[in-house]
Amino acid sequence: MQLNFKDANIILKDNAKDGLEYILDNLNSKMIVLLDYDLGAGEPNATNIFLKIRERTTLLYVIIITAKFIDDIPRKELVTYINKDALAVIDKTTSLQDKIKLVQDAIHALDIRVDCVLEQWISNHPEEKQKEPYLTDSNGKTYTLEDILREIRQQTDFGRKMERNIMMLAVDLFTRNEKRND
Repeated sequence: MQLNFKDANIILKDNAKDGLEYILDNLNSKMIVLLDYDLGAGEPNATNIFLKIRERTTLLYVIIITAKFIDDIPRKELVTYINKDALAVIDKTTSLQDKIKLVQDAIHALDIRVDCVLEQWISNHPEEKQKEPYLTDSNGKTYTLEDILREIRQQTDFGRKMERNIMMLAVDLFTRNEKRND
């Protein structure tokens, strides 16, 4: 797997508390979380950790991995994974190739998501520009480019509105009469 993801920054945590703390402290990073369903005695299961992540953001890709069969996971937990947008739940019958493909698809999705494209656009600006006020909302609150990115990634009301506005603008620009693709 190292050969397939040689540019990845892979972080492995030994317990749920450290793993969750790392995830929540790095919400502004592109991240795919591979979460073991059964973290061992004395540790919460994946559902508890997953719900804590979802309390803060819906923009992280979370893949639940279990050494059990999926049929052995309580139905209520499977419904939670679906309703709270887990990317996938995979069990011991999933081939290594399918697991790798799932991670590759998640990496691709990170490259085309609004927040990731915005992050790339922001990084092309000088650092002092990134920290300047960029826009003001209807309540008079100002946001820097970094603030806007954080709001989108944390899926606040403002962040969701910004994400939708960016997508609407992209569609508007795309559907204008000009048929050039630069």
